[in-house]
Amino acid sequence: MKRQLLVGACLSAGFAATGCGGGGSKVSSASLRGRLLPVASAPGFGLQRTLDWSDPVNLVGEGLSLPQITHPSEAIKEFKDAHLRGGAGEVLANGSGFNATEVVVGVARFNGAADANRVRDWMHRQDLHQPCFSQCIFAPGALPPGAPRGARVGPAPANYLAEFTIGPYLYWAVLHGDASAKARFEQGVKLYYAHAKQASLTRA
Repeated sequence: MKRQLLVGACLSAGFAATGCGGGGSKVSSASLRGRLLPVASAPGFGLQRTLDWSDPVNLVGEGLSLPQITHPSEAIKEFKDAHLRGGAGEVLANGSGFNATEVVVGVARFNGAADANRVRDWMHRQDLHQPCFSQCIFAPGALPPGAPRGARVGPAPANYLAEFTIGPYLYWAVLHGDASAKARFEQGVKLYYAHAKQASLTRA
């Protein structure tokens, strides 16, 4: 039986900027929401869910796409040790049911740029692991009777992951799609970076 390898296309935007750390007080999710990629910057997508990530357990469980080899407790420790002060996220969706495509965008605030860069680099190392504990394979199913002649199964699935920092802020995006989504994801990350950069100039 023909089998296909699950593609993991991992992107990392290594943008970094210096910034002052400040104190260690908590930052509310609401105050970070304006730094997230605006829904209008993702044509065809709508806001499905907003997420409060003041608790690192929720951030890891809802916001990250970890390889199966990494325990969630390891990720939680990374964020805690880097002095996480708060986080916020959103799920943007296109379509519904089995045809739905979802993008998770997130932002987290740390004490300083060094902490944010540390977690960014850790996340990128996770991106470079294959997503499954063992080899990722799947067996495509047969098309149902009566399918159009010459119909073909779509492209193999792929994971798109990107993260970048601006001062003490860490930003990331996760898309589970297929090979056809690469160009749109890259463009979305560029727009996200431009928005985050502008937000850093206009917000405290």
